[in-house]
Amino acid sequence: MNQRRITIISIGPGHPDLLTERARRALGEIDLAIGAPRLTQGLGIPTHEPVPLVSGTIELIRNHPGQHVGVLVSGDAGFYSLSRAVVNAFGRESVTVIPGISIVQAAFAAIAEPWQDARFFSAHGRQELDVAAIMASQRFLLLCDTAHTPGVLLERFPQLRADFALWVMANLSLENEIIVPVIAEAPLPEESLSCLVGIRKTNNTD
Repeated sequence: MNQRRITIISIGPGHPDLLTERARRALGEIDLAIGAPRLTQGLGIPTHEPVPLVSGTIELIRNHPGQHVGVLVSGDAGFYSLSRAVVNAFGRESVTVIPGISIVQAAFAAIAEPWQDARFFSAHGRQELDVAAIMASQRFLLLCDTAHTPGVLLERFPQLRADFALWVMANLSLENEIIVPVIAEAPLPEESLSCLVGIRKTNNTD
């Protein structure tokens, strides 16, 4: 039986300038693309949107055994993405992963902050967050969703405002990019694919 050819291609945060040359070449080598329409539009090859995301992706790959399948993911494939599910389903030997610029890199670059000591969390599909771990961080990035928007999270956990300088970010690198510092009672954007970035406040005693 022929081994499947699956390439997981990291598209980056969205702007074409932030798509790596290796990813660009990979897009020209695949027979079909699986991913959200915003990632697959304009490719000139058959495209499929997986529904639901994980099981739909696995099923679509299984339905095209003789083709070189590209699985397109935003950001980097190794950060809260599909790579683990695809590798678990089809084996490491069948999968090539093309890395990309993640939301972590884009978010911390946007506020000119390093991220080597940051911790990363996701609210996607989760009922409860590890708030203690977030509060113990020096800096963090939290991926939000429609049920856990930045506004909802900050209302539930007001201590975040007290201990951290915070930013709400969405659509990084795109024309509709949002980078909003969290200030007092100012309204917050409620984008569904947003993130909350926190840098622990320091007491300046000088």
